[in-house]
Amino acid sequence: MNFRKRQKSAEVIEEIKKWQSKPFNFTKVDVIHDYIQDCLNKFNSIPDVSDLFWNLSLEREPREREDEKMARLLQETGFL
Repeated sequence: MNFRKRQKSAEVIEEIKKWQSKPFNFTKVDVIHDYIQDCLNKFNSIPDVSDLFWNLSLEREPREREDEKMARLLQETGFL
């Protein structure tokens, strides 16, 4: 069992729980709401919008190569 990884997961969960426990008092700002709605409506005409966003995501943050992934994992576990 990778205790370091489990500890990090627990820290992330605690952080999420902390932020979820605080109520948010947002008020609607019509100008901002309309802008967001207009931006989202532009994508209604694109049939496979999820594919578009997935490809944009990969352009900005390419997938890790297997050798890079292995080196990162070895380093995280303390073997390197």
